[in-house]
Amino acid sequence: MSTQGLRLAILLVCASVVTTGCAGVPSPPAKAAAAMPAVPDEQSDDEDGGWLWARLTRRDQDRTDREGSAAVVPASASEAIGSDAATPSQVIPATAPAAPAAPAAPAEPEQDSGYELSDFSPDNLGKTAKRMAGFGPNEDAARTLLSEGETLFHDKQYGKAAGRLKSAAGRWPDSPLEEDALFLEAESYFFSDQYPDAQDAYDRLLEKHDNSRYLDTVCKRLFAIGQYWEGLDKAKHKWPVSPNLSDKTRPRFDTFGNAIKAYETIRMHDPIGPLADDSVMATANAYFAKGRYEDAAYHYDMLRREYPQSEHQPQAHVLGIQAKLRVYQGRLYDGTPLAEADEIAEQALRQFRRELGPEQQRVAGARNGINEEKASRDLAVAEYYDKKKLYGAARHYYQAIAKDYPRTRVAQRAAARLGEIRGEPDEPPNRFKWLTDAFAAED
Repeated sequence: MSTQGLRLAILLVCASVVTTGCAGVPSPPAKAAAAMPAVPDEQSDDEDGGWLWARLTRRDQDRTDREGSAAVVPASASEAIGSDAATPSQVIPATAPAAPAAPAAPAEPEQDSGYELSDFSPDNLGKTAKRMAGFGPNEDAARTLLSEGETLFHDKQYGKAAGRLKSAAGRWPDSPLEEDALFLEAESYFFSDQYPDAQDAYDRLLEKHDNSRYLDTVCKRLFAIGQYWEGLDKAKHKWPVSPNLSDKTRPRFDTFGNAIKAYETIRMHDPIGPLADDSVMATANAYFAKGRYEDAAYHYDMLRREYPQSEHQPQAHVLGIQAKLRVYQGRLYDGTPLAEADEIAEQALRQFRRELGPEQQRVAGARNGINEEKASRDLAVAEYYDKKKLYGAARHYYQAIAKDYPRTRVAQRAAARLGEIRGEPDEPPNRFKWLTDAFAAED
């Protein structure tokens, strides 16, 4: 791409940024300005002049080559971002020995600006801006910031430590150094009781380093945060849309929802870890206490199905039965929750009879109630046919009730009604036989 074409493309990108709300190009930092060659006065009012444009297009280097002005050569990457590490020996003298005149050389190929159009895409614009300002990836700077952050962290200056560690992670991304910095940043927020910021920092760590060596500690921190927020919501419940403007220990919005998110993060990133089943059980219990029985039943099912060795299995069965029964809406509605509750009760009595202890009687009583309700559903169907005088179908359901649920009160009612309709025909007599016969004759 020619210099003129590249210049036009970059101007278009800069114009689009300005129109979307950018505040304009900032003035250069003092150290950065001192490290760059001066722009000649006669070109200071160019339409494309300015320190950022000169650095971007390398025009400062071209101008230095043409005019023989002084150039500063950084000795390290830290000096390139404006450090004071330069020494006199690293600066080229402003006056150089005169060189003999040389014949005119053919035009050299244009220098590469160092940037591609992809660097100015919306996804990469922030990174490119950091590189332009001298804050791009730099391992030496990142290690210095990490060391400073660790010192502040051990001195319990958590606020200052978090700032240093966040900067360290940004200066050397996708590296073990970034992992250490992100973890200590999150720990700084945690130990200063800024739990929303801590949760966000832990989430960033797990997003960038899914199998982090700090995973066990992160899960413990998130579980503690979730427990704290759940208890806080019970004690001082607020609507999810009510903003929190004063308490830094709780989220800005929806304390309960963020507690559930903390539990789910543990299960998603460490599904076989020591706190995975605890987080699922905590989620189910939180929903149950809130009266959200469908969500609670879903998570009790998840724990019984995916964590068969969990210590929470007996309680998951007992509370799962109760959640299913509360989801069930009556004999005129879907009977799936009732059937599932009966299956859970049977499994609990068969596998966890000893572990249930006093709960064993409650589970047995719940199963008796489930059988009564299932018999009542069949009785409703039998009574429907009975009222229509379709006694054959009614007898079928009454007999099924007496057979399948013999110990229920509904079975006694079914048996009594069977004796009353014993002599009734299976179907009512056809009172319009003459009419139906007429139509049959025509056919």
